[in-house]
Amino acid sequence: MASTNPHTKAYAAGQDAQDPLRHLRDSFVIPSKADLRRKTIAPSPPEEAGANEPSIYLCGNSLGLQPKLTSKYMQQYLDIWATKGVYGHFTEVEDSDLAPWLNVDDDVVPDMAKVVGALDSEVAVMQTLTGNLHLMMASFYRPTKERYKIILEGKAFPSDHVGYSI
Repeated sequence: MASTNPHTKAYAAGQDAQDPLRHLRDSFVIPSKADLRRKTIAPSPPEEAGANEPSIYLCGNSLGLQPKLTSKYMQQYLDIWATKGVYGHFTEVEDSDLAPWLNVDDDVVPDMAKVVGALDSEVAVMQTLTGNLHLMMASFYRPTKERYKIILEGKAFPSDHVGYSI
């Protein structure tokens, strides 16, 4: 019988077993404990303690875990850049499943529209989080004599701190 005490390992294991998204774990590269201890990127020797034991990675901020398909897609982008140069912006490449760079955001617009509760025609996917924050500040920040401070967390990206010292 599964534990009902949420502070136990048995409870956590029971919750994991019921998670309908559990299969997605296999889509990510999870660093081993040895990977995190080592000061190099060279693979751990099999005899190193914890060489194959995956870490428990709870950082959802920043990049998080690398999807396994990332290296495949990055290599395809590099190959397109190497063989097409600037034409990679608008050239369909028959032996790649990647959209031309100019249209790279089109595939995610319907998904983002669902996330924000909008029509596809009302959504634009652009920039990075930091870039979008700066664009929002430039568009909407209107300081007054009484309201002129911006409060943000102490460990935000350095570019966020620099950009807000207006």
